[in-house]
Amino acid sequence: MMTDFILYPRLSPDAADAIRLELIRNENVYEFNTQKFEEALTAADAFPATGGRRTTENELMELREECLEAVAFSEGSSSLTTSQFDLQLGRVIYSRSIGSVGEFGNARVWDFLTLVLLPDIASTRFPGTTSNLGARFTGGNRRHVLQRLWRRWKVFGVEVVESGRLTEDDYVALLERRLTSERPAVAAKAAEAILGSNRTGTNRREYARVLMRQLIQISGIVEIGDDDPEHIEALMQHVRGNVELMFQNTTLF
Repeated sequence: MMTDFILYPRLSPDAADAIRLELIRNENVYEFNTQKFEEALTAADAFPATGGRRTTENELMELREECLEAVAFSEGSSSLTTSQFDLQLGRVIYSRSIGSVGEFGNARVWDFLTLVLLPDIASTRFPGTTSNLGARFTGGNRRHVLQRLWRRWKVFGVEVVESGRLTEDDYVALLERRLTSERPAVAAKAAEAILGSNRTGTNRREYARVLMRQLIQISGIVEIGDDDPEHIEALMQHVRGNVELMFQNTTLF
């Protein structure tokens, strides 16, 4: 028997803008509101007119409870470090996306999850009013508070993410570029290069920056797919050699 494709609710752009503005202006944890949840879930445009089973209110509330438990959320705060918070929350969201990956590529789905279902968790992770806070709560943005966590698991897989070897800066360098965020095999090799450099701190961030710059430059000359492991390996060896040579020939690092 084929498993049903589960549809997740969308939040309309107008509703998302209104909630997002309210959330950004709120200096404290933005609380979950049952009425807003029910209104958004029953809105005429909450689900697309396509095949698939609509996720139920109970299922969404189960997801919410799983997320609250995962990050040890209590009285508007979490006792976890930010890295623990991200790991635990990303694990739950990714596990829920299996079988409905296409839904989690939809910006309006992320608006619903962040602004309606999990606003307290999201605002705990990035509280206060900052100039770039809007990006954190805008579905589809590469810096989105929840979507960026899901993307880590989708691109790198369980083993890499669970290992904890990649830092927040590593993920930013690797997943804020389409070349690697859309090609898991390429991303894995780039991550391998960063880890293999054995660099830390500022030196590691600069290494990752130069590596990605070299990789993007060469992608304009050579086609880089995700289906030829030998080609990717040879390409990455070339790029790593160039980067190491650049570091050897400069006194900046």
